[in-house]
Amino acid sequence: MIKTGSGSNAQLYSDLAELQKLKAKARTDSDEGLRLAAQQFEQLFVNMLLKSMRDANAAFGEDNFMNSSQTKLFQGMYDNQIAMEMSSNQGIGLTDVLVRQLGGKVQEPTKVELKPLDIQSRQLNQAFDQAAAIAASALLAKAEGQENPPGITLTEEQQSTVKEVFQQLSEVKASPQADLPDRFESPEEFVEKLMPLAEKVAGELGVDPRVLLAQSALETGWGRHMVRSPDGSNSNNLFNIKADRRWDGASAQVSTLEFRGGVAQRENAAFRSYESYEDSFRDYVSFLKGSSRYQMAIESAGDPYDYVRQLQDAGYATDPKYAEKIKNIFEGELLASRTPSSKES
Repeated sequence: MIKTGSGSNAQLYSDLAELQKLKAKARTDSDEGLRLAAQQFEQLFVNMLLKSMRDANAAFGEDNFMNSSQTKLFQGMYDNQIAMEMSSNQGIGLTDVLVRQLGGKVQEPTKVELKPLDIQSRQLNQAFDQAAAIAASALLAKAEGQENPPGITLTEEQQSTVKEVFQQLSEVKASPQADLPDRFESPEEFVEKLMPLAEKVAGELGVDPRVLLAQSALETGWGRHMVRSPDGSNSNNLFNIKADRRWDGASAQVSTLEFRGGVAQRENAAFRSYESYEDSFRDYVSFLKGSSRYQMAIESAGDPYDYVRQLQDAGYATDPKYAEKIKNIFEGELLASRTPSSKES
């Protein structure tokens, strides 16, 4: 029933570190993130089944000298491992049910040689299919706001865990970065994917959204050289804003090239990390509007060239040719031929 030593990467649904990895996966690959979250829900459900089976047989072990708290502890750990192994392999089918119901892509099953099933096996499969359908119905009912989903009864502890796992599923589907790549493969993709986000915030500064794209293109090499944390996760920092004392969020420490007295030199610096590219755009606006040193730039936002020149004069970057480089990108064919659809605030 369970293939051990399969090299699975499944983790227990209550592991907080894995929850953070799941959120990171949701930002870069929404379909895979949804499948991992659904696998965690299947873990939870299988674990509930096993616990119910243990409870149903508890009366038979009351007089057993081996029936102790230590035994129950290790049984619980063993059941957790069974649930992890089952959900990471073929499982009981609940993962695919959830992914399908929530609009994700269902993986094509691996072709295997089918063998006739005996009566007991068929009955077991039918029971698991029914259990999967009940669990899926409970989850969907929960999504519609029903506190007591029909067809299934949960303890308070189980309800709390279901809510936590369902929250993971909701965050995966609601991720603002679900359709955006972790690394852009070309300038064309960079402009195509990020123009809508630039248009959302450009109106708050009164600047042409193409100027924002030109500046972020210079800072990140058209999205191919983003600042990354030591674990490889993307900071989503499109404007390379550093994490100074005013920043209390996540950050990434990396080596960067700075100009001191007109001479380029390597330095270590901490940069802000964001949940999404949209957060980066919005923090860029807040960063400029929250500092008096950039007020001249904001007042000049209607003139793209004066705007970037004022940014340089205010000390946004140490590169003496910073404004000139942004101007060249802004006037390049890729951005010059792109007409912004709007300037939403």
